[in-house]
Amino acid sequence: MLMKVSGKNTIIMGDFNYPDISWFDGSSGSHGSDFFNVSQDCFLSQHVRFPTRKHNILDLVLSSDPNAVDTVESIGKLGASDHDILAFEVSCSVNIPHSVELVPSFSKANLDGISEFLNEINWLEMLDGLNAVDSWRGFRDVVDQVMKVYVPWKRRRYKNNRPSWMTREVFLAVKRKGHLWRLYRSSGDSFDLDQFKAQQKLVQRLVSGAKLEFERQIASNIKDNPRAFFSYVRGKQKVKDSVGPLLDSDSGNTINDSQEMSRVLNSYFSSVFTQENLDNFDDLVVGVPPNSIEDMVCTPDLVKEKLLKLNRGARPKAPPGNAPGIKVEE
Repeated sequence: MLMKVSGKNTIIMGDFNYPDISWFDGSSGSHGSDFFNVSQDCFLSQHVRFPTRKHNILDLVLSSDPNAVDTVESIGKLGASDHDILAFEVSCSVNIPHSVELVPSFSKANLDGISEFLNEINWLEMLDGLNAVDSWRGFRDVVDQVMKVYVPWKRRRYKNNRPSWMTREVFLAVKRKGHLWRLYRSSGDSFDLDQFKAQQKLVQRLVSGAKLEFERQIASNIKDNPRAFFSYVRGKQKVKDSVGPLLDSDSGNTINDSQEMSRVLNSYFSSVFTQENLDNFDDLVVGVPPNSIEDMVCTPDLVKEKLLKLNRGARPKAPPGNAPGIKVEE
């Protein structure tokens, strides 16, 4: 692998588990000699200069350009692992363009204008005689017109790399934990180690509390802000839901193209619509049906009399087909 990437702008990192290589004086034992010789033949620079597990440098950061990696440092341990977490800066030119994609800002939409516009549309007349595809296109054109006239647009924001549940208190605690670990690695003092372990327990408690509080908050606000709730739930899914590929029943071919899959789905759903025979309707019976109630008298006193005869502490079972009984309260 090292030979394949030689000559390219490459950074390789990981736990290589070669404790007998001395990267300071350029020597190696029999276990790591092949790896060390190949890394030298490929002119790879090794940037980790401190032990990452006990007294050994097992976790390495190799680069084809010696100036590509700066300030490699240890920021503590991950869980129960006895290896250090390595953080380093990569020197490279990155062009991050400003967002030019426009998205609708529904929070600032003219809802009164939208309501008035939609109320003036005669939907029955507009969709009369159209099939499913043409009906959808007509509805889509109306929505597009509403979006252009009544909904303002804004630039899409870049996503924040921090977890949505992370508060400033948690962020500062995690940062201090890394500082205490680096302090212990440089001093080797048991007092510094005790401080790091105490801070590590504090971080675990703060992270659990922040996650729980954030989940409670989005769950309680699911009616007002369902987007935040379902966005968080989708982020927890290990398997992402997707549509397709589909099997075209007409040709028997497998379809992966999005436009073709939408055509197949639309054809299937439109096939279950009932085609009514508009020329052969049953006659509509007009008049009073037999055994109907012609006169009904209902006064407040009569209703009160019937209610007072009910058992106040019971909830009577309703006969089949009737509404359930009620509990009378004064």
